[in-house]
This record gives sequence, C-alpha cells and structure tokens, in this order.
Amino acid sequence: MRVPNASPCGIVTNFETRCSDHFHPSVLAYVLRNRAAHVARNSRGALPQRLRDELWQIGASAVSASSHLEPQTAATLLLSLAKLSVTLPDTIKALTSDFKFQRSHPKAIALTLNAFARHPRALQYVPGSFWAGVAEAVKRLDAQFSPQDAAGCALSITGLLAANRYRSADATGACNTPNGIDLIDRQSSQKLKATQAQVLSYAERMMRQLDMFAFQTRDLSCILRAVYASKVEAPSLIIATLSRLKEAIPTSLNGIDDAIYTLDLLPPPDFAADTVEKRRVKRDVARAEKAFVEWVFEYLEEHLDCLKDRELARLAAACNRLRSWSNDQFAIKFAQRWQETLRSMEVMPAKYLAHGVCYFLRRYEASVTRELANKGTEEQQRIAQVSDLCARVGEMLYDHAATHYSPEDLRRVEELVHVAEQCRAKRKSSQTIART
Repeated sequence: MRVPNASPCGIVTNFETRCSDHFHPSVLAYVLRNRAAHVARNSRGALPQRLRDELWQIGASAVSASSHLEPQTAATLLLSLAKLSVTLPDTIKALTSDFKFQRSHPKAIALTLNAFARHPRALQYVPGSFWAGVAEAVKRLDAQFSPQDAAGCALSITGLLAANRYRSADATGACNTPNGIDLIDRQSSQKLKATQAQVLSYAERMMRQLDMFAFQTRDLSCILRAVYASKVEAPSLIIATLSRLKEAIPTSLNGIDDAIYTLDLLPPPDFAADTVEKRRVKRDVARAEKAFVEWVFEYLEEHLDCLKDRELARLAAACNRLRSWSNDQFAIKFAQRWQETLRSMEVMPAKYLAHGVCYFLRRYEASVTRELANKGTEEQQRIAQVSDLCARVGEMLYDHAATHYSPEDLRRVEELVHVAEQCRAKRKSSQTIART
C-alpha cells in the first residue's frame, strides 16, 4: 500500500507497506489524515461521486480507529471535511467524543475550532462534553499558546458563537430551521465565551512580553476582528493591537493590503455609554483608532500610485465610515490618483464610484469651511487649491456616472449626493443656531 505524503511539495510517498491483514493504528491514522488532507487541498468546485465515496470510507475508518487517533490527526480530519463542506455525522461524533484533550496542543485545538467555524452544520453532531474539554484544555495549556494559536482560537470562537446566534434567531420563526434548536446549548455557549476571553487575555499578555516580530499582521488582524465582531469589552487589547499593527505592517510583504484590510475592520466611533468611566474608556479607544487611521494615511501616501479602483474605493469608504480627517497632501495625491484611474478605465463599478463621490463631497466641504476660517490670509490660497481639486474630481465622478451608468445606478449616486447635501445643510443650520 502506498502511503501519501502530507506535504504538498514533498515526494509522492513516504514509504510502502505490505500489510495484508492488520494495520497498526498509527499507520492507519497516518494514511487517513494525509489522504483527507490531500483531497481537501486539491479539490475545486463540486466533489465527484468517486471522491465522496472515498471520504465516506475515510470517515468510516476514522470511526473505527477514533480511540487511537491523536488530537492533531483528529483536527486534520475535521478540517479537511470542513474545507470540502462534507458532513459525516458518525465521524464527527466519534472524533469529538474521543478527542484526547490531555494530549492535545494549542494548534490542534485551534484547527478543530477553525473546522467547526468553517462548517457550522457539523456543530449539531458535537457533544456538549467536547466544549467543556476545550475550556479545560485552554486553561491547562496557558504557557504553550503562541500568537498564531491565540488569534486562531479567538476568531474561530467568534464564528461559532455567531453561527449559534443565527441558528437561535431562525428557531424563533424568522426562517425555516430544521429541528428548531441551538447548534450549541446555552451552557456550552457560556463556556465558549469564557474561553474566548481567556484566549484574548493570553494574546494581550504576549503583546506585552514578546518582541515586535512575534506577531504577524494576520494574527493581529484576526485578534482585532474577533474583538470587534464579538463586541467584547477589551479596550486595552484594542489599543495594544493597533500599536502592534503600526510596527508589523511596514515589515509585511503585503503591507498595503494589510493596512486597508485593518481599516475595513474598524467600526464608526461610538461614545454612548452608561457611566462617565465607560465614556472615558471609549474615548481612549477612539483616540487610538483615530491615530491608527492617520498613521495609515501617512503610510499609504507614498503607495497611492499602486492602488487600483477597488483599493481606492475601500480607502474612501473607510474615510467616510470612520469620519476621518486626511491632510491636504494626502487629499491632493488621492484626488490625482482617482483622476488617473478614471481616465484609464472604460467604466468604473458603481459601488466604487459612490464611495469616491461621498469622500470628495466631504473633503470639499471641509476645505471650504477652512477657507472661510482663513479668509484674507496666505493659507486661504493653498486651501483653495485643495477645494478646487476635490470639486473637479467630484464632478468627474458624477459625469462618469451620468455617461455610463444605468438610470438605477445613477439614481443611487444622486441619492448619495442628496443625502450628503442634506447633512451639510443640517450642520450649517445647527451651527447658525449655536452662534445666535
């Protein structure tokens, strides 16, 4: 029997065995793990019946050998099935029931949680005792967690809890849900939330103790995404993560994409809170987020020539959503890049153009306000150049929409312009009332 190698860049086989009657459990586990990983790695689109039959055979063999499988092997099997969106109830029950937490490592737990986050349909076959085992293992393995393990666990648990909330909403009658029950029971959900808080505390501790090269931008983004998506109160972790991202992004091979992706994660500023202390904490977080956004603008200023229409639109959308201020030099280069991109394209997608229109409307209004404040000074002429450039780009975008877009898409752009004008009028009227 030829046993495949798990490495995608390795040789085809590791060794051959001529066993005819009995397999040693370790050999069988090796074959099952590597074959499942190979199918998951090389499959694209719908699975042919031949591979479905093979996965069923792998799953049946895993059930018979589940008591002998190491945690890493069980995690690889579950992750391979999740990547292929294949649900084998008996296999999932056997692998999770016999999961050896006492011999597990953080990576195996992170991979297993990732498997269920990728394929929530499998959660209904996971026994409640499995989540208790996860919570105990995370506490026991405190010192063994790496930044990658902590980030993976935190984000996967966020996905699991979100999938469970969605299922609970369906069970109320909003949608048709088979069985009408939660994927994870309430007690297990509480344990998962506590486990997530534990993992995030590990991540914050490592940020204080480890050097700047310990965390990759992907790990930091995962932590930030987990905190924002789960809406946990972790102000010190958010501030520490944003500070680490400033160190990690310039050294990353994909620094531009990492910077824009992180901007996509940041929520709009929100200062509503019940107490003065909570409002103070929210202001501290908002200051850190504002400082990070300004740093990103400074970092991207020399890379604007590399951005395509999609990246320009994402950057404009982040500015609009976060109500961020960009300096005049950045605004000039950003406007010039929009002009170049618009001239080089036949038709810009409407959703991209809408973000640009909104940005240049806001930036034009801010520049005009500054002009009036600096009336009669040399500064007014410099600011007027920014105002004129923003106005020209805004007109170019609107003319492009009027020329190339369908009536429906054009109406959406016009609605956006109308909303921006209403907001501006409302602000001006409130400012006038305040002066009087």
